[in-house]
This record gives sequence, structure tokens and C-alpha cells, in this order.
Amino acid sequence: MLFEKLANKSPETLILNTWKSLRTTYNLIPENTCFDGFTQGLRDGIKKGEISEALLDDQWLVHIATDQMNPTYPFIYACLLNEIAQQTLDSGDLNKSWPLIVQASTKAEVAAVHAFYNSEIDIHAALNHRRASTASNASNSKLQPAKDYAVTLMREKRPKHGWLDLKHAAQSIENELGDFIDRERISLSKNLLVNTLKRWHKTDEQFRDLVNEIIA
Repeated sequence: MLFEKLANKSPETLILNTWKSLRTTYNLIPENTCFDGFTQGLRDGIKKGEISEALLDDQWLVHIATDQMNPTYPFIYACLLNEIAQQTLDSGDLNKSWPLIVQASTKAEVAAVHAFYNSEIDIHAALNHRRASTASNASNSKLQPAKDYAVTLMREKRPKHGWLDLKHAAQSIENELGDFIDRERISLSKNLLVNTLKRWHKTDEQFRDLVNEIIA
């Protein structure tokens, strides 16, 4: 697909199109300067030797390790390559400019995709939600033995005429469930077991269904 975009177009046109794409992408990236100001700063940095391919290559692993969906890194890399491609073309070295043009166009597309998705969805919120969900699942797994034993106790200790309600059942098994928590070293407060059982009954559908069968 990239080859089709590059075919039958002059290198000057391709470089110009990449700049247009980068300008559009820049509008999706929160920055304190305008695009023209940014590119002028980039050119100044190149002249002073403060910005180079080698420097950006060194930052690649940092980008991958910290925030792969952040468009800033591929955006800056695309700008750098496109500027070097223009300078190379201006010097008359057409053959050397082509690889730079292709790489700049590729990086610009990556930056555009990342910028678009970051503008449409909150990537950080989604990742935080996933981490929270994973942590919650891990916590529930550790508490499952206590939930299972609570159901067992309610079933075994169920009075002849049944439990009056959930509170009655929870208070009746509180001590034995507390002993079980101590033996199994489960991270739960023994002083809040009745409230904990009530909370599980509200938030854990499987636990609620099992308990309802016993106290119904």
C-alpha cells in the first residue's frame, strides 16, 4: 500500500505530502507551540547537533517501555527524517533521499494512527481500567476460599426452620469463618465479617445465588 502511494510521484511532492500529514497530526497532539514553530525548532536542533537519528534511536526502547501508543516519538522521528530527506534532495543526492522519504512517510502514518486513537479514546484510562480489573480478579481469587467456606458453613449450620435472613446466617457463622481466615491467612478483617458477607452478597453474583438457595 505504501509503494502505491509513492509510485508516480516526485520526491518533492512526497516530502510535501508528508509535511501536510504531520501538520494535521500535530493538531491532535497537545503542544505549546504552533507547527511552524515546532519545525523551525527542529531545524535549529539539527543544525546544532542536538537532534539526530542516533539520538532518537537511543530513545526507542524508552518509548516502547513507557508508552507505545504515544504519538510524540514517531511524530518527531518522521519530522526529522522528512527534513533530512529535503536537505539531501536539495544537495542533489536523489538516490540517498528516497529511503529517507519512505521512512518519513511510514513514521508519519504511525504517528497519525496513534494520535487519532489517543484523541478518540482515553488510552491511559483504558489501561488503568485493565490493570484495575486484573488486580480485582487477583484479589477475588485469594478471597474465594473464604467465600466457599462461608457457603459451606451456612449450609451445614442451617437451622431446622431455616435462616431468618442473611444477617442471621452471617452472625451465626462469624466465629468459625474467622477461625478459618486465621488458619488460611486470608487478608480479611475478622471484626467486619458480617459486613463483608453482605457486600459479597451484593457484588458477587455466584456467591449471592448460592446463599439465596440456602436462606430462601
